[in-house]
Amino acid sequence: MPNKNPAKKTFAPARKAKMQATKTFVAGAATDWWDQEKRKPSGGMKLCSRCDAVWYDGHWHTAPNLAAALKAKRKASKPSKDVFCDECRFVVHGHADAKSALYEGELTLDGLIDKGEKAEILATVRNAAKRATRRDPEDRIVAIDDRGERVVVTTTENQLAVILGKAVDSSHKGGKLRIVWSSDDLPARVHWTRKATSK
Repeated sequence: MPNKNPAKKTFAPARKAKMQATKTFVAGAATDWWDQEKRKPSGGMKLCSRCDAVWYDGHWHTAPNLAAALKAKRKASKPSKDVFCDECRFVVHGHADAKSALYEGELTLDGLIDKGEKAEILATVRNAAKRATRRDPEDRIVAIDDRGERVVVTTTENQLAVILGKAVDSSHKGGKLRIVWSSDDLPARVHWTRKATSK
C-alpha cells in the first residue's frame, strides 16, 4: 500500500532513531539504578545475637528459617563474639553520634484513665510494632515509658511512630491524633489524646 502522505516518510527515520535512543537510555538508566541499589554482601551472612535478623544482600532481613539454620551452624562451631544489627546496637548502646537523639520517633498517648483501655491500647501498639518488625527488622520500639495517664513510646524509626499512632487512632475511636514532623533531623513527634468523656 503506497504512503498517501509523503511528509511522513521523511520523519520516519528521525522518529525511529529517537525511539531507539529513548529505549537505549531507559535500558541504561534501569541498569545504572540497579547497580547502585544492589550492594555486595561483605563477610557473608550474619545473625543478630539479640533479634535473629539476618544480614545478606547488603542489609538486614527478617528470615526465620535462615536464622534457625545459622543458629544451628553457630552452635556446632566454636562460639564467636556477638553481632548486633544496626537497630539492636542502637537500642543497646545508643546512637553512634553522641549529639543525636536516642530515638527517631516518639508517640505520646495521653488521657489513658481506664486501665483496661490502656492495656488494649498498649497491646495495639505492641502488635503494630511486631508487624512492622516482621516486615523490616529496623523498625523497633526502643522503650515504653508508662507515666500513669500518659505513656511515651520511643521508636528507632520516625515512620514507625506514625504507624503506631495511626493504628491506635483507627482502632480506638474518640481520640485526636496529631503528627509533628521535624524540619531538622530530629525525631518525629506523634501525639494521641483521648478526648474527655462527660458522664
